[in-house]
Amino acid sequence: MERLKNPRDFSLVYSQGRPRFGKYVVVSSLPTDLEVSRVGFAVSKKVGNAVTRNKLKRRLRAIMQEVESDLKPGYDLVIGAKRSCVEAEFAQLRTDLFRVLQGSGLLNRTMGGEEHS
Repeated sequence: MERLKNPRDFSLVYSQGRPRFGKYVVVSSLPTDLEVSRVGFAVSKKVGNAVTRNKLKRRLRAIMQEVESDLKPGYDLVIGAKRSCVEAEFAQLRTDLFRVLQGSGLLNRTMGGEEHS
């Protein structure tokens, strides 16, 4: 899993990708011809101050590192945090992100009841 950093790539995912909405996150995905999946994180200033936004991005990155081995290759993803994300516990955020990724068909296997701790 690589990071998505170029603003042009973010714009492409937003304009041509398919969004999936969870309670705390929005995952936009766009199939690519690459052999790896690239993930970018978007947390608006409406969510909170810099400390809050960075904390949310760290949490989302940690969750994605956990699921990295099960992520299907060949996608560009942008994971956006909703305002409700601020009040969420880490476990709630993790469950919501897993649910959205599964619903998008981006995971090779289900993460259902077996929680990695």
